[in-house]
Amino acid sequence: MFGAAVAAAVASAVGLGLIQHWDGMLRFAAVTVVLLLTRRARVPTGFVAAFAVLVLLAMWGSVQHWYAQVPHFDTVVHVLTPGSLAAVSYFLLVDARLLPDARETGRPVRGWAPVVWVGVVGTTAAVLWEYYEWVVEQISPQGMLVGYTDTVVDLLAGMCGSLVAGLLVLRWARRAGT
Repeated sequence: MFGAAVAAAVASAVGLGLIQHWDGMLRFAAVTVVLLLTRRARVPTGFVAAFAVLVLLAMWGSVQHWYAQVPHFDTVVHVLTPGSLAAVSYFLLVDARLLPDARETGRPVRGWAPVVWVGVVGTTAAVLWEYYEWVVEQISPQGMLVGYTDTVVDLLAGMCGSLVAGLLVLRWARRAGT
């Protein structure tokens, strides 16, 4: 599954480069690098697979303008992607020994740390994405038409999805720790 996602990212970058869609090519090249970094660490298969699929879907949605064409696509991506990114980053930091492993915690309060951490990081990722959208809108107003309501809905979606992702990390850790 993971190899297919990397191959799809590389093929997308090459294909978009061949038709001189430089912005899309660079996006998929970046996705390829990010996917390879996630695989280097011991991120559980389900989390890295979900992340790979969601990032590819989000990038193709951007390149093909699905955000404007497919109803609610924007909201679905904003619910799922920040939390997935935050969950993967949690496992990367655990692997690097920068965060405690939730499977090794003994105190109940500390056991909820992954939910808080993933929730906060995913929400921060959603905020950073909204900054990106604002910058693009300022530079190229015809390229991205967003407004206040879109921003608020995207932020709420990213926060809720991130908290759910944190709960999934905690559930995984409790199952893996037993």
